[in-house]
Amino acid sequence: MLDHAAGWGEDAMPTFHYANPEVIHWGAGCVREKLDSELRRVGGRRVFVVTTKSAVREPALAPAVEALLGDRFAGRFADIGQHAPARSVMDATRAARESRADVLLSLGGGSPIDAAKTVAFSLATGLDVTLPDAPARARGAKLERVLPHLAVPTTLSVAELAGSAGFSAEGTKEKVGVAAPELRPTAVFYDADLAVRTPLDLWLTTGIRAVDHAVETLLAPGEHPLPDVAALDGLRRLRKGLLATKASPADKAARTECQLGAWHSYLLPGPAAKGLSHTLGKRLGSRHDIPHGVSSCLLLPHVLRYLAPEAPETMKRIAEALEAPTAAEGVARLVSQLGLPNHLAAYKLSEDDLREAVRPVASADHSENDLLG
Repeated sequence: MLDHAAGWGEDAMPTFHYANPEVIHWGAGCVREKLDSELRRVGGRRVFVVTTKSAVREPALAPAVEALLGDRFAGRFADIGQHAPARSVMDATRAARESRADVLLSLGGGSPIDAAKTVAFSLATGLDVTLPDAPARARGAKLERVLPHLAVPTTLSVAELAGSAGFSAEGTKEKVGVAAPELRPTAVFYDADLAVRTPLDLWLTTGIRAVDHAVETLLAPGEHPLPDVAALDGLRRLRKGLLATKASPADKAARTECQLGAWHSYLLPGPAAKGLSHTLGKRLGSRHDIPHGVSSCLLLPHVLRYLAPEAPETMKRIAEALEAPTAAEGVARLVSQLGLPNHLAAYKLSEDDLREAVRPVASADHSENDLLG
């Protein structure tokens, strides 16, 4: 975590690798307007949809998108649960293989999007992700041909922006994953016509997850000027858009503002996903069935208070973007204004649960007791 005050000496020559998908469409109706041209661009003739049961029940979501596909619709898997259980992912992989799909289309939040990326990985490598040693095998796996993946997110989790995918390991509640640049979706559609169908609480909590991404981008080690500028813009857009959506859930312009803010929050996917709030949230979330967005609501203000002395200038910029005296107060105030969960006690977490979550990130500089406050 740096305040980025160091100069650019001869020995300081950072390199930035753009790690997001190359094509991103946004605006109400973009799926309707752009899906056909994207399928023609990637040569897609048989599209397999990875989604959720709730999206299938909503006529304006999965049924509407599948209708746009017409005779290119090759099949669907909709039994993806929270945190993408490995068994469900392998069931989806088998269904996609049997459908002879040449394109994957994910529709929903982070779980179906991550599941689709893992399906693409399993199809390309033959790896069964339910195996106990699947994460270790994945690190050495060779990807042959990865299917194109069109992502249609309906939350603000931004799983669509990275080449990594998380899933819940078989037989445990541990969150593990696979990663490769080839797993980045081929194109992303931020369509407010679909986003307005997302339940308000889910939209808002994943919005705080996007705030978390922006904050952890700014706090990530090293020099990253473009992601920093984007992350600050993302914070401003998210604050404005989330409050506007809370006031008027059907406001498509507000939903689009949130989507742009979420996108801008995540131009540094690797480091932003490895910050303290994310690390703790993933451990607590997968073990105690706490959605990632809710874990950010519960943890991020505390993490910011804890880290404030290490990065005062960065904290000042975060506070200014959130229009608050301090970074921690800015996040806590926004969580409160949105009416979201803000107490760990609501999830009946014991001190032992918290110690188990912080133990892997504790160090000589950050002891368990320090992290627990």
